[in-house]
Amino acid sequence: MAEWGVERPVPRLLASLLCEDAASSIGLGDRRMTLQRVFFVLYADKFPAGYDRLVVANFWYGSEGAYQEGVQIVAPDGTVVAQGESELTVPEAPVVMTQLSFFPNLVLPEAGDYTVQVLIDDAAVHTHTLRVVEVGRSEADGA
Repeated sequence: MAEWGVERPVPRLLASLLCEDAASSIGLGDRRMTLQRVFFVLYADKFPAGYDRLVVANFWYGSEGAYQEGVQIVAPDGTVVAQGESELTVPEAPVVMTQLSFFPNLVLPEAGDYTVQVLIDDAAVHTHTLRVVEVGRSEADGA
């Protein structure tokens, strides 16, 4: 991986949030973002656990240019269970840009702490934890 910001100036990540859905008001021209059901912990009653959709919303404060943004979700054992890439185009500086990464039909193999890694131009700029918790098991089930 490259070292972030050494080759050329790159946008600064202001925030990275996980949510169930997101939408941009592009039609209105104001590019406001609506995030639905922001979370920091996911719950499942069995594993592997399936989720209809997970969205990673990244908010960047930009340096003008085009960049490659990546998002990886890494299982507790180090396996990458989901990844996405998209182009982040900053039309003028300074400006705040929102980049959404959608992960439909996400399957998480086990409970534990997952790492959400955000990259720009192949350099890791931020990681945060997504805790996945098993619920609903009783002692009779061997929990």
